[in-house]
Amino acid sequence: MNSLQSTHPPKLDSCDRQVILNYFENAWQLEDMLMKTLVEGDTFYLNPDPLRNPLIFYLGHSAVFYINKLISVGLLEKRINPDYEILFEIGVDPEVPEELNQAIAHLEWPQVAQTWEYRKQAYTVISEVIKTTPITLPIHPTHPLWALIMGIEHQRIHIETSSMLIRQLPVERVKRPKNWQYAPFNGYTAQNEMIQVIGGVVKLGKAFNDPTYGWDIDYGDRTVEVEPFLASKYLITNADFSYFVKAGGYENQAYWDEESWHWKTENNIKYPKFWIPQNGSYKYRAMFDEIDLPLDWPVEVNHYEAMAYCRWQGKNTRLMSEAEYHLATYSSALVEDVDNYNVNLKFGSPSPVGMLETAKSYSGLYDLRGNLWEHLSDNLNPLSGYEPHFLYEDNSAIFFDNKHQMMLGGCWITNGTEALKYYRNWFRPNFYQHAGFRIVQDIKH
Repeated sequence: MNSLQSTHPPKLDSCDRQVILNYFENAWQLEDMLMKTLVEGDTFYLNPDPLRNPLIFYLGHSAVFYINKLISVGLLEKRINPDYEILFEIGVDPEVPEELNQAIAHLEWPQVAQTWEYRKQAYTVISEVIKTTPITLPIHPTHPLWALIMGIEHQRIHIETSSMLIRQLPVERVKRPKNWQYAPFNGYTAQNEMIQVIGGVVKLGKAFNDPTYGWDIDYGDRTVEVEPFLASKYLITNADFSYFVKAGGYENQAYWDEESWHWKTENNIKYPKFWIPQNGSYKYRAMFDEIDLPLDWPVEVNHYEAMAYCRWQGKNTRLMSEAEYHLATYSSALVEDVDNYNVNLKFGSPSPVGMLETAKSYSGLYDLRGNLWEHLSDNLNPLSGYEPHFLYEDNSAIFFDNKHQMMLGGCWITNGTEALKYYRNWFRPNFYQHAGFRIVQDIKH
């Protein structure tokens, strides 16, 4: 167990001031912990992922988001630094690195010490808002304090975003925090058998009266009748994926569509992002260290690579759909039980598939929640009743473009309401996240 873990989200119909303050402080401490793992010097000005801003942006972004949203609803009147509150406000979603380079080429980033000082000032201001604002319940989407909770949840999302960037830095640029604990690994895996999931009707979407915070894309409803299907018992492991690599999967264009093949060849991709070739085999890049390749951990790949593996498998193998995921994950009793899964920094890494017996769903599949996000076949799409929230109009609506693939379930560092069952996530298919997949096949009648 890691020394600093995420606390659970507040129930917005019954929480008090101290619960909100504790939840805010925990998010801030988690982000501080991650940012302090960067070795001093110019590390903050690197962008280890060419599709993301340099790390200095993320040092200031969460704090600025709070300030701007609190001003929007009148809980705060005075700005701390108007220039910073523009510079650090908006993130990026480029298709190619050149788009990012053009967007940020003219920007002048402040000194690291100045950005830390801004964070310190913002923390004091936000804490004072929490301590002095009257708490009237429930806190609903049009309540002024919704902006505060939005800020906390946004920061928790960026804890995960930053972890993915930090993990791509050279190991000499980072220092592992004290008591950061990776999950164990055994060097072998059990057979990843295909299990039949019984068909049924599922209802998607978070209820508008749910007592926990939600993003606009989570709300609404859709009823889907799902046919029976076969799914792999476990997420595809590093061991499983190694057969695809050894079989020349990255060199055979038959396993890639035109778009993904272009991405693969343009970027000279020959193996998963966090595998490190060494003497004819592979090591593995964990958050802060290079370790032996943990064969029983799930493989981390992007959507393109997951689809290539499915094509290599043949038999019309594919990824799971959102409706199939919910059918396989939940029984009739939708009890929230996040402590059962590898989320909230239970470990500082993925864990062996099947290791947590409590992460076994009623359908017999493991790690549908936690460990790694699960790539799905769906593009991001709104549910019936979807409405953008007035505080964040561009949160999701601009991504209904059939260029962003869904993923569900959360990963080991997912925290806050992002780790709850109704959170709907999405990324471009070439983006890397702490994400993996399982394979699915139709049942022939």
